[in-house]
Amino acid sequence: MRSFRLLLAPLVLLPLACESDLPPTEDPGQSIFTIGGLRPAKLIRPLEYVPGTPIPILILLHGYNSHSGAIDRYFGVSRRVNYDQFAVILPEGSKNPNGQRFWNATDYCCDFWSTEPDDVGYLNNLFEEAGQYVTTDGVYLLGHSNGGFMAYRMACESMPGLKGIVSLAGTTFYDPDRCEGARPVPVLHLHGTSDGTIWYGGGYRGSGAGNIHYPGAAQTVERLADRAGCDVDAAAELESIDLVLNLPEAETHPTRYEAGCTGGIGLELWTIEGGSHAPNFDSIEFGRVLLSWLFN
Repeated sequence: MRSFRLLLAPLVLLPLACESDLPPTEDPGQSIFTIGGLRPAKLIRPLEYVPGTPIPILILLHGYNSHSGAIDRYFGVSRRVNYDQFAVILPEGSKNPNGQRFWNATDYCCDFWSTEPDDVGYLNNLFEEAGQYVTTDGVYLLGHSNGGFMAYRMACESMPGLKGIVSLAGTTFYDPDRCEGARPVPVLHLHGTSDGTIWYGGGYRGSGAGNIHYPGAAQTVERLADRAGCDVDAAAELESIDLVLNLPEAETHPTRYEAGCTGGIGLELWTIEGGSHAPNFDSIEFGRVLLSWLFN
């Protein structure tokens, strides 16, 4: 393995396709609340939400040196709140001394100044506070890069009410003991084979005895599947799908782990052949696909 300096670039905002049967880019009919106290986050609830009706809550986690607005546009999430009947929380990571936002996720990523913000407690508190505005049947996490690392951290901590995570270009602790005893949840892991920032096959930073590693995409999902009691050798290769606009058709190859899994949960690895750290998705279609996977 080669050593390299960690570079987690801000997300590139992508143009949106226009389809009349899909939700608008901005919906003035949404109900928007500010939660989180001294560290505010935005909670968006469907306009015609009926109090007492259980709906999912999705927490969206941005990447290093990014912010909630960018990741929301990239995944095309909040525009679907009325359409798919869920609530979304848009939190912001802490700022390091250089003014870059980050999540204190794993030893690899991304509290480089060792300021140790309690992001686990922060996200748990946001979910709890959201209960003042919506009745929920569970919480789901969707993150990119450092946000994907943070989603895995919350799964390792057995976040109360957590029902599933999606991570794009993120991963978990290199040391499996850091997540020992965690409650299994459904996981969708997406990763590009040409990701030059967080390598598909795993990597490290530092030198000599100070190296800090992270596991690769397949290693991460297989480890979680094994912990959930799944028969890893019985993984199924599903039909390839077309997600990335500037790559040849059907560039994404899903592998599903569900045989023998605890409680019938499923885990999937979507390998994006030739995919970069922030692939060029059609956010309308991509958001629909991810939310469908999570909530179903």
